[in-house]
Amino acid sequence: MREGEYMSETRILTAAQMRWADGQTIEAGISASELMDRAGKALAAAVLEQMPDYGRIVIITGSGNNGGDGFAAAHYLRARRLPVTIVSLVPVAELNDVCTTYAQRARAAGAKIRQACGDDGIDELNRWLLRAVLVVDAIFGIGLNRAVSPLMVEVINRMNQTDRPVLSVDIASGLCADTGAVLGAAVQAECTLPIAASKWGHWLAEGRDYTGQLLNVADIGISEAVIEASWQHSCAEMHDGFCVHSTCLIHDRFLTQAWPERSRLTHKGSYGHVAVFGGSVGHTGAPQLAGLGAYAAGAGLVSLICPDDVWPVVAAGSLEVMCYPQSSGSWQALWQQSDAIVAGPGWGVDQAELLQSLLSSDKPLLLDADALNMVAADESLQQQLAGRYESSSAITVMTPHPGEAARLLGRSNDDIQRCRKECVLALTTRYHCWVVLKGAETLVASPAGDIYLNPFGSAQLAIAGSGDVLAGMIGAQLARAARMDNDGVGMLISAAVALHGKAGECSGWYLAGELAKQVAVLRQHIERAGTVA
Repeated sequence: MREGEYMSETRILTAAQMRWADGQTIEAGISASELMDRAGKALAAAVLEQMPDYGRIVIITGSGNNGGDGFAAAHYLRARRLPVTIVSLVPVAELNDVCTTYAQRARAAGAKIRQACGDDGIDELNRWLLRAVLVVDAIFGIGLNRAVSPLMVEVINRMNQTDRPVLSVDIASGLCADTGAVLGAAVQAECTLPIAASKWGHWLAEGRDYTGQLLNVADIGISEAVIEASWQHSCAEMHDGFCVHSTCLIHDRFLTQAWPERSRLTHKGSYGHVAVFGGSVGHTGAPQLAGLGAYAAGAGLVSLICPDDVWPVVAAGSLEVMCYPQSSGSWQALWQQSDAIVAGPGWGVDQAELLQSLLSSDKPLLLDADALNMVAADESLQQQLAGRYESSSAITVMTPHPGEAARLLGRSNDDIQRCRKECVLALTTRYHCWVVLKGAETLVASPAGDIYLNPFGSAQLAIAGSGDVLAGMIGAQLARAARMDNDGVGMLISAAVALHGKAGECSGWYLAGELAKQVAVLRQHIERAGTVA
């Protein structure tokens, strides 16, 4: 299978891309009114699914189309004989023409419309919040790009203080749709209904904490072709400075495709040989954990090659992994026989000469930890790494955490965290390789500018050694990719990241070595049952 066959139906768009897709759809003949009607119908269906009991639905609306979706939903909810009150935070007379049409339809259907925009607006809001069984947040949507006003802060605080569940339309009001940053205050949604596509703000920074359960994307008639074209338009026009080829959410089918049932007639050679270069004084566990990660992800053979001064320690602690000192000539033959190389876990930063040799090879190569630090500090290594993409068909993967990414780009750690999606693409552009930018919601990016977002993981993974396990896991996937003519590389790398995240969500472990065991248990279940546990 090719990369596109693994792409999720859950696409992720910036606010500018979404607006462009809306505009193209309208130009193609679907009116803005029809789009609002479809969004309202989908919102009404979501309300019916999420409301905890029969009772009044209170919809809080703002001035834009997000509020219009709320008015359209009220019309459909009244058709189901539900009591509905719309609390408008702006004078209804100031709504645009399309929103005004749906406000009139909602009123004609029997919905109460109350304005909460004067001196007693907060009291009016409170009055209806207390009567609701479910509150719909239809205030801002994706258009918000500045701090909310003090009055809106008070409105949002009152909504958050109620004990009623809140369903946000498209994105929780107060969140930046592109970054997930809280712009002064944000609605704490119990669930969010994305319209047409997921938004980056659902996942990045604080966004996930305010989004609640992300419901299935509401299909309002914006075609897949238009959404894909929005990426290309963004790239061609450098719209909002975010040039991306495609984006998608990693999902369970990545994992079932990555680990099919094992044939009875296979042997250890069928599952790839991973060579790990790493280890130094004080960091002897890192390459061992990478080896465990490779085995946990399904590799058939793993060899460790480490500096002579730590070889006895590493070898003594490695029962299942073959271990060789760098001074011996035998590892060079193993290197040539291996299917993929992992370089860097606990290696130290005085291995530039050997790293240069590895970069000259035609093997799939993963650079982690100290290998990345050496690249960041050495311009010649940077040029060699970037040139590897042009001179060889071999795959290169970098797996930086935010601090390593900052060194590789010459930026601050805060910059990396604030602009994760832009920075992962900056790394692929500068170094011409696959990049796995680790952290909450790890991002995987291809040299062509495709981004895969990993929704799995937990704070339990914030422990020394978990990244070494992941490096070994991806190494095992690269060994498999080498046997697949490089097809599905994005799927294989993303599947490793997702499985690592799912293992991190499990209870019963607190050490990285135990994490590798959790990975193996989940991977074996997928291979045997064909489903994700």
